[in-house]
Amino acid sequence: MNLRQVEAFRVVMLRGSMTAAAQALRTSQPSVSRLIAELEAATGLTLFERLAGRLRPTDEGLSFYREVERSFLGLENLAQVARDIRVFGSGRLRVAAMPVMALGFIPRCIRRFRDQFPTVAISLQMGSDGTVMRWMSASYCDIGFMANIVETPFIEYRPLYTIPGLCALPPGHRLAERAVIVPEDLEGEAFISLSLEDGARTRVDRAFEAAGVGRQLMLETPFGATICALVEQGLGVGIVNPIAADDYRRSGIAFRPFRPEIPFHGHALFPSRHLNNPLIDGFLAVVREELAGYDTTAPGLRG
Repeated sequence: MNLRQVEAFRVVMLRGSMTAAAQALRTSQPSVSRLIAELEAATGLTLFERLAGRLRPTDEGLSFYREVERSFLGLENLAQVARDIRVFGSGRLRVAAMPVMALGFIPRCIRRFRDQFPTVAISLQMGSDGTVMRWMSASYCDIGFMANIVETPFIEYRPLYTIPGLCALPPGHRLAERAVIVPEDLEGEAFISLSLEDGARTRVDRAFEAAGVGRQLMLETPFGATICALVEQGLGVGIVNPIAADDYRRSGIAFRPFRPEIPFHGHALFPSRHLNNPLIDGFLAVVREELAGYDTTAPGLRG
């Protein structure tokens, strides 16, 4: 099996016939037929069948095509990387972040970063902690932001923040007049939890267990922003990272300090070889400046 045979197969699938594929490949229809026959012999698969004079892919052919398309997308990504290197050189910053930072916080940082580096091309990807870790380990991104760290070779970590969580209350909630919310205030309330894999979920649950307070655990989600969206719809209350709360400060949700404090953590990570990279260092400095607007000693939205 060789690339020419696979390319011929892919074009036949995309164009719907060997004649159209031959035109696209600037060759003859018999040449395309020969390449397909050679590919079938090499793979041991029957890729096409003729029904009523028309060429149709078999189930084997469709399955094989899905894998071929994935491979070609990978090649196209490599071509894009090459184009980016030609155009931007080292002037490209690839950022990966967990949703709580990627949705609102990081875009604000990018706006400030642009003032210092107006010509830098920036890529922002959003994913879970595990996904951000995989991207960083594969050198797919230059700097990442996540909550929970796992020691991994060739990846460097720095603590970024520890911020006490806020209690999110639906608009017009009976507790909105309280200055501080404690577990006893939420006895019997419909509660929207973070997913079990989030470390903050355990800290929240322990606070209520220690107080002997029962909640109605009706909904859960891995994302603080989703908790806020559900609270806005009046579906319950929740404890959220103030960074997520900040994106909803105009929504009508009442955010109040919660005691005992539930810490939310954030870390920056980057390849160990990042030293002396002004783009990474510059972006991290902007992130730290933006975080300075949050009160890390007492819960609250940034000033």
